[in-house]
Amino acid sequence: MSASANSDPAAGIAAGPASTDPPAPQPLPYDGVVSVAVGTVLWAVAALVMLVFLGDLRDDGHLWWLATAICGFGLGLAGLWIVIRRRNRLRGRQG
Repeated sequence: MSASANSDPAAGIAAGPASTDPPAPQPLPYDGVVSVAVGTVLWAVAALVMLVFLGDLRDDGHLWWLATAICGFGLGLAGLWIVIRRRNRLRGRQG
């Protein structure tokens, strides 16, 4: 095989008729606010439960579990802000 055949990424691909772009997908009717809110609450509950066992977590070297739950809660709040903005924007387009 020659080096020029390897340098052409389109080599070996049959050229078909010109295709048109498919229509843009429509947004799903589901906005995701409930899912993100439930996940955020679960991370908060996990962090609160781990606060009760803070000494045990520290002794066993698993204090990072608490940090993970706190980060999950914080990222959940950011995600909640994003999906609420998205929901409001979608509702504004519909009505």
